[in-house]
Amino acid sequence: MNVEDIPIPAMASIRVSKEGKSALFETTIIQTTDNKYIYTMPVRVDNKLVNFEAKGLLKEIKIEFAPFEFYEWRNISIVRFVEDGKSYLRIRTTTPGIRAMAWSEKPVTSTKKKKENLISEEALEVVNAAREQIQGDKS
Repeated sequence: MNVEDIPIPAMASIRVSKEGKSALFETTIIQTTDNKYIYTMPVRVDNKLVNFEAKGLLKEIKIEFAPFEFYEWRNISIVRFVEDGKSYLRIRTTTPGIRAMAWSEKPVTSTKKKKENLISEEALEVVNAAREQIQGDKS
């Protein structure tokens, strides 16, 4: 599947993995260009932007084209940028998307602990690693 064939808007999930641990985040596709770039809304967890630019992360995006019809792009790069005072994500891909099944894991929506765990401990570790990278970038 080509990037230019992605319906706008479309629901998408970004999965980041490192050392056998992964976390899933939901976003919305808002634009595509020249079969390489996918633009999405930023991902926030507990009202904080998630940084996908940390080193050593494997990144993938899965986009829902229709109910139960998903396509996945692997080995993508994700850069956050600001336009007109608003934050967005630019995702670059170098390969066509392949037909895929939905991911079975639940997306990260909060890092706050509740009576029942909303996210797995592994996903929490990935989120915390990304936060540490953000803090390190600010100093």
